[in-house]
Amino acid sequence: MKLTGSYALKVALIYAAAGALWIFLSDSAVEQLAGDTALLTTFQTYKGWLFVLASAILVFWLSWRALGDQAGLIRELRQTAVIFERTHEGVVLTDQRKRIVAANPAFERMAGISQDRLIGRDLATLHSSRHDERFFSELEHSMAQRGYWNGEIWNRSADGSERPFLATVTDIGADRGGNEQYAWIFTDISDLKQAQKRLEQLAYYDPLTGLPNRLLLQDQLRRLLAGARTGEERIAVLYIDLDHFRNVNDSFGHPIGDDLLVMVARRLRGGLPPGAGLSHLGGDEFVIDLSGTDAHDAATACARKTLEAIAEPFMLANRSEVYVSASIGICVSPDDARTVTELLQFANAAMYQAKRRGRNTWQHFNESMVQSASKRLQLDARLRHALDAREFELHYQPIVAASPQYHVCGAEALVRWRAPDGRLVMPAEFIRATEESGLIVPLGDWVLERACEQAAEWYRQGIEGLPISVNLSARQFQTGRLAETVERMLERTDLPPGLLTLEITESMLMEQVQAGQDVLRRLRAMGVHISLDDFGTGYSSLSYVKEFDLDTLKIDRSFILDLAARDSDRDLVAAIISMARCLHLKVVAEGVEKIEQLDILTQMECDSFQGYFFSRAISAGEVPGIVEALGNLRPDAQSSGQ
Repeated sequence: MKLTGSYALKVALIYAAAGALWIFLSDSAVEQLAGDTALLTTFQTYKGWLFVLASAILVFWLSWRALGDQAGLIRELRQTAVIFERTHEGVVLTDQRKRIVAANPAFERMAGISQDRLIGRDLATLHSSRHDERFFSELEHSMAQRGYWNGEIWNRSADGSERPFLATVTDIGADRGGNEQYAWIFTDISDLKQAQKRLEQLAYYDPLTGLPNRLLLQDQLRRLLAGARTGEERIAVLYIDLDHFRNVNDSFGHPIGDDLLVMVARRLRGGLPPGAGLSHLGGDEFVIDLSGTDAHDAATACARKTLEAIAEPFMLANRSEVYVSASIGICVSPDDARTVTELLQFANAAMYQAKRRGRNTWQHFNESMVQSASKRLQLDARLRHALDAREFELHYQPIVAASPQYHVCGAEALVRWRAPDGRLVMPAEFIRATEESGLIVPLGDWVLERACEQAAEWYRQGIEGLPISVNLSARQFQTGRLAETVERMLERTDLPPGLLTLEITESMLMEQVQAGQDVLRRLRAMGVHISLDDFGTGYSSLSYVKEFDLDTLKIDRSFILDLAARDSDRDLVAAIISMARCLHLKVVAEGVEKIEQLDILTQMECDSFQGYFFSRAISAGEVPGIVEALGNLRPDAQSSGQ
């Protein structure tokens, strides 16, 4: 218990009462005990000394308690002084007029001013000018109502720089002169603010290009739409997607691809019309937003200027020069859409329509795109159900060789969809939808597995020399696990690898040159044959044909259609066959439907033929019959039409 003033007064009163009681009672007792004067005097003396001894003991106890409390107080004051001097928070004492009475070293460092120059200075002169009178009136009101205030405040240091602080102000009572004093504690939150700013940057800006991301774009569009609802202002969104950007990543690597995206962003930003915004949604997708009464025409002009800007060559870090094009979809609010979701969704739909029109162009949104998108979603759902319900089936079109006599030397597996109503749906009606939705990968895996099973069954039935050809999609090629999938299918079905031919297109190889070479090398090492499909419609480069490890070239049907009527087609087909022979490749002519075509191709020494002249695509059960029937057809019967 500390020796306070009230406690000392209480002890003094008890001592006075006890002393008075002692005098009164002791005198009465002495008079009764002492019979003579001498004995009375002796007792009075002893009584006096006893009172003095008791008083001395009491004074000693009180002094000892007082000295102990004083030592504790001094110790606490020393500890408080150490905390005041060494704490990292800035501590300032001010009077009621906010003049600084004391400041610790931490605040000196924060302000950049020594303590002797701080004492007597108005603390308000160190506050930032960003705080108005309303801010300080609210602070004063809080102090008057609650006796304290805490919040964020900006202070200015001697060099003019401003920093944010978390401040707590407390009324600590009056000093000896009766003047109110206040303690201000400042915690520097500059690093916290920087971290918060970095988090906001990561949350709202693309780290690669520094452009606003989808989240910030949506917020900006919401504000634009809210401001445009009462007037004639229009909001236009241009959804930009770079064409064949994957080629850059696959050819030069993702770091180079990222550098290209940064250059594209810089070029797009430099060509923005006044007041327009640019965002990066990720990957190779950008969005430009415009506002104004003429937003529709301004969006068209911006799209044209954007395509012109992107068309200029880009010089990559590896000193390679590349050309890029883009497809742009345009949507305008409120004409086409009224919400942020609709604006982006419909602009995206228009962008895909621009890609379907051949890319490197722009397309304004129209209602038919919504209907088309709705139908596509319904088709996607039906196709996914069809795959789960095993509604797909394979038909097989024979590939016929003429040497030494006509015989079936292979069969191409072609997928069909047996709809719930029994209608047989051709690939032209659903393959593109599966490619856009990504369903082509599981569907392609199913086709590969089912074709291998069927070829293995024919092999076990004794139908020898009947390899199966399976078309691969670009999506399957891009998964990076094609070789593993083929190897797994061969092991599962026990099909000899030499009886499997995989058909790929030139565009698939060109999109992934290095990866394509690696995959083909692994497939060939297994013993699988590789056929280049639709040759002549793509790059048709001799250097690429030499570079890739192929077995067969398949001449596209478009060159066979007018073979009998057009000299140019005959010359081209003859050149392809001659080139293939020099490269030790087999040649299959697709789309052979007339005997005249067959005669010309036979004279050119084409190896094999495929088309309706021999057979349409048929069920697996019909294949053995066709194999037997064509085996009885003599090559010299062709001209007679037998």
